[in-house]
Amino acid sequence: MFEKALQTNQANHHDKYHDVQNNYQLWNKLGATLANSHRSEQALPAYHRALQLKPKYARGWLNLAISHSNLHHYAEAARCYLQTLSLNPAAVHCWSYLRIALTCDEKFDLLPLVAEQNLAAFQEHFDFVIYPSTDSK
Repeated sequence: MFEKALQTNQANHHDKYHDVQNNYQLWNKLGATLANSHRSEQALPAYHRALQLKPKYARGWLNLAISHSNLHHYAEAARCYLQTLSLNPAAVHCWSYLRIALTCDEKFDLLPLVAEQNLAAFQEHFDFVIYPSTDSK
């Protein structure tokens, strides 16, 4: 009887561990907790894991961009902001974040593209994926 209970308990722990390891939202929350504790460098792997599990997770891309900005990795932050905007065009606040990152990186020539809010115009400058719009336009 004890052996069966032990096996069941071990199986449950394995399942819970597997669930946690594959939960993109928990990885994102871990990253946010670290970043909010002024540990942006340590947050990066958590955000990367969240995005590995769900590559089209706009909030994960935004959080990754913010951490890169906090670390003064402005080019990478800009790339992540662009990816966020590709996934969630309604996140118009990201255009101002992008403008700040480009200014800090002294990419002043790209600021007019921010004013245009044209993602495609940035593709020759940054590596990110533009997803088709789901709008009915």
